[in-house]
Amino acid sequence: MRKFSLFALFASLINSAIFEIAKSADATMVVNQGGSRSISLVMVFGATLLGLVVAAYVANLIGKKSQAFMKNAPLIGLLFGIVTAAAPFTASDDSKTAIALASNHVVAGIVWYFGSKRSN
Repeated sequence: MRKFSLFALFASLINSAIFEIAKSADATMVVNQGGSRSISLVMVFGATLLGLVVAAYVANLIGKKSQAFMKNAPLIGLLFGIVTAAAPFTASDDSKTAIALASNHVVAGIVWYFGSKRSN
């Protein structure tokens, strides 16, 4: 778990850099989910870090009951990151924002894949 936390921190830093690049390219970083909401750097960093750490904790709990799950967890997380990358395109009217946020999902999935493989 501790080793994976470093991977989660790495993903948070990458996603923060993506956020800053998108903002410098005039992305609005506004999503429409039951109202308009502005995405901040703190939100991107925190959601990535917390999301990955909580997912690792839950996966660890499930893994205590099912070794088969732990074997497949890296691929499951990677696929989850890729599939959920479509969500920002439905939540944002700005293509730059959608691309940046979708990239965040993909980064989290890729880091999950490699991080969970190396942390077991």
